[in-house]
Amino acid sequence: MAPKAKEKTRQPPAPAVSKAAAAAPPPAVAVEDLFTTLHRHIQATEYVEAAKVADQVLAAAPGDEDALRCKVVALIKADAIDRALSAIQAASAQGFQIDLRFYK
Repeated sequence: MAPKAKEKTRQPPAPAVSKAAAAAPPPAVAVEDLFTTLHRHIQATEYVEAAKVADQVLAAAPGDEDALRCKVVALIKADAIDRALSAIQAASAQGFQIDLRFYK
């Protein structure tokens, strides 16, 4: 006796995407995911990319001190001293204090 043929199920058609939904920006990335990406770039010594991701964190969470410090250190490590100084001055103008003292 031959096995029974399985019934084929019909899939409903995909919903139409409106023009407004297609033009909408992609959903925001979670800050935790951005910090994970930032950590990955730092571990791979990709400091320019780390500074870009730190900018994304600061765009998502303005005033995040950890992201600001990561950006400054990444710019210094990438030999972008002028950009690092600009970031420090901009942060100081907003009331942030960045402690760059080095103790041996």
